[in-house]
Amino acid sequence: MRYQCFKPRERLSREEVHRSLENLTLDGVCSQTMSVLAGGPILIAFALALGADNAYIGVIAALPFLTQFMQIPAVYLVEKTRNRKLLSFLFATSSRVFIALIAALPFLSISPLLALFFFLALHYTLANVANAAWNPWMRELVPLQIRGALYARRMRLSIGLSAVLAVIAGFYLDYAGTIESYSLVLFAAFAFGMVSSFFVSRMHEPRMQENRFSYRAILEPFHDRNFRNLMYFIATWSLAANMVLPFLAVYMFKVLSLGVGMVMVLTVVSQFSSMYFLRYLGELSDRYGNKPVIAVSGSVFALSIFLWTFSAFPGPHRLTLPLLFGLHVLLGLAIGGINLGTLNIGAKLSPAHKSTSYLANIALVTALFSGLGALISGHMLDFFLERRLSLVINWTDPTRLLNLPLLDFTGYDFHFLLAFFIALFSLHRLVFVREKGEAPARVVRHELMSSLLRDLRKLTANNGVQMFNLKILYSPLSYLARMMGRRRL
Repeated sequence: MRYQCFKPRERLSREEVHRSLENLTLDGVCSQTMSVLAGGPILIAFALALGADNAYIGVIAALPFLTQFMQIPAVYLVEKTRNRKLLSFLFATSSRVFIALIAALPFLSISPLLALFFFLALHYTLANVANAAWNPWMRELVPLQIRGALYARRMRLSIGLSAVLAVIAGFYLDYAGTIESYSLVLFAAFAFGMVSSFFVSRMHEPRMQENRFSYRAILEPFHDRNFRNLMYFIATWSLAANMVLPFLAVYMFKVLSLGVGMVMVLTVVSQFSSMYFLRYLGELSDRYGNKPVIAVSGSVFALSIFLWTFSAFPGPHRLTLPLLFGLHVLLGLAIGGINLGTLNIGAKLSPAHKSTSYLANIALVTALFSGLGALISGHMLDFFLERRLSLVINWTDPTRLLNLPLLDFTGYDFHFLLAFFIALFSLHRLVFVREKGEAPARVVRHELMSSLLRDLRKLTANNGVQMFNLKILYSPLSYLARMMGRRRL
């Protein structure tokens, strides 16, 4: 009787579905908070505090992507056991135990960097096995007619609460200034992970439907020329994006000397920028096609990466912080638009009866080249750090010597430029992708600017109250309190 809650049900009642969706929302809040507190800039800052170099940062940044290949054998495990809830719970919970072990590293008499790599590899491997069972479970559990609204609310609540806690954690780490302070934050991430597993255990699973999937089917999309062109774009884009994104935090820590708290604030700015622009990008992709949305978002990404070279030109300056805020707004727009566009165009170009193999190819290509991008850039950065390219105009008169730097590329600047040119090449590859009903990119660009200007006029007219609604920060807490109160009743 102890394991009855993990057995699939032949048919779920409306009340069981409703309770499951409530727990799904609460799970999203806790799992997102766990991911923010145990990953991203906080994990990178922890690794740097342990003595990690750029090559090591590249390796741990590649782990989440390269371990996604574990989902291939995990599909067989799902088909064999036909109990997706049990697999999701066991493997997700097991993966989160390693966050607690990572938190204990400052107190253990072992090589911290070697242990960190080992624990992270196991954490991401087990988490990806859990995802292989989780995704098809959610596809059958969440009703299609409310799926979009449910996931939108789940994302809004998750990002709202996790953003507040992430900023608090970042400034706490700056204030404490010790390696042991990271342990407290990581233990908090572990606690949120365990609470997430608790909510997963309270969800119900419908009996798994028959699903014939052949590993040979993974090769079929390579015979589709248009889809092959899409994968060329995704491969080069993933390479460019993950050559630079994992190292932006390293750059801000090492070159710009920012604290963890300010880096977390900038990360939150990027997340909220993505949420804001997705409202319009989703509508534009439905009206004008996904390809122009990708083209506009990709151009913004390439431009923002190029502008990073001016954030410390010729060194940190008074405009560095305002420039960083602007660049993170642009990055939020770009990453949100590209993720939305590639997901939608992949589904659109996939034949209905072969969508599983087509979408699996997109996931595998993204994982492979994202991992390669992080690995390559980690090793290349050490090479660039010993190089410098400068162009200076000197003016000399009897009373003074004036130096005017026109160009000063060193270290990370070369890295940003390389990613910039690869991103431009990926946009060139996008030209060869054909999407039915696509509009010119300039139409999307015009519509997006019109929407932004319209909101700016509202902001001016209403003193900023409408645009930056504080409900996005208040709603996660109120929702959690309402759910806990309902449970006590």
